[in-house]
Amino acid sequence: MKKVFMLAALVAALASCHSKQQNNVAEVDIIATDSAGIEDITEIYRGTLPAADGPGIDYILTLNEEINGTDTIFMLDMIYLDAKGPGNNIAFNTKGKQQKIQKMVDRRPKKAVKLTPNTGEAPMYFLVVNDTTLRMVNDSLMEITTDTSYDIVRADK
Repeated sequence: MKKVFMLAALVAALASCHSKQQNNVAEVDIIATDSAGIEDITEIYRGTLPAADGPGIDYILTLNEEINGTDTIFMLDMIYLDAKGPGNNIAFNTKGKQQKIQKMVDRRPKKAVKLTPNTGEAPMYFLVVNDTTLRMVNDSLMEITTDTSYDIVRADK
């Protein structure tokens, strides 16, 4: 009886290890497929946008192009300059889903990127000005009317 029980336990252990091994292989394949060539489809934008209580906020926005019509992720680093006094910056990192959108604004078609943070915060919108420039706008894709620039520019790779 002990031999039968030991044999059953051994078979169950082997089956468990085999199924875990197959799952790990599948996960590795998915990761490898999803990240293959990611450097070729990544765009990085940089710029310093105005801040209410300091000299500005450095934005570093990384966008991954959509793959097979599927929206992808973004990463945004915001560095609040001199937030805790001269030379003492505070950095925040946000990740989430990016989505390309189009709207009619003042009877003209506008293209933008909607960034929805994973944290549940309100989405951010960047109007596509041209091939190298994005401009922070509101959710109606209306530009902020001020003399200050709200543009971030694509960085060279």
